[in-house]
Amino acid sequence: MRALIIILVFQITCFWSFAQTLDLAITKGTDLVFTFNNMRAYTTGSILGNASEITVESTVEWDLYIGTETGVPGMWDLIQSYSSAGSDNIPVGIMEVRANSPGLTSQEASFFPLQDISNPTFLIGSNANDASIGSGLGTNNSGDALSDPFTHKFRISYKLKPGLTYSPGIYTMTILFTIAEDL
Repeated sequence: MRALIIILVFQITCFWSFAQTLDLAITKGTDLVFTFNNMRAYTTGSILGNASEITVESTVEWDLYIGTETGVPGMWDLIQSYSSAGSDNIPVGIMEVRANSPGLTSQEASFFPLQDISNPTFLIGSNANDASIGSGLGTNNSGDALSDPFTHKFRISYKLKPGLTYSPGIYTMTILFTIAEDL
């Protein structure tokens, strides 16, 4: 039986200005493991629902984005191969993510494929200077998860469907959640 083991490592990146608070914390689910060891798992995939949780604390308007960091941008890192059958060049996009806040403020409401951090997916905001949004979709006002849990707390779900074309082995990637002041 072929075995594909996927290990995810998380990293938080924060950018802040002097005398201002901008903090992102992972409060649940930092190292996740997907194990595919039967045909059904390969073909139907696996979902880890609400497996991670991140919180935002900010005294300024902010942007939140996600991307991957690997040795070869856009491809999973191979740690150990179990066979020469299949390809060990696995695109990071076979992993899909959904980030929901209780107030449904994420700009990405459904699962979306991951991309390299050089081309991140914005959950809140954009590369541009965004307008201040106090409530609803794209909320980027100052606050924290204790006083504003509907807008400053995100539950992250992961969906992975590798199929049968990839070589069995152990693969990893780092998922970067980045918060930055909206400038």
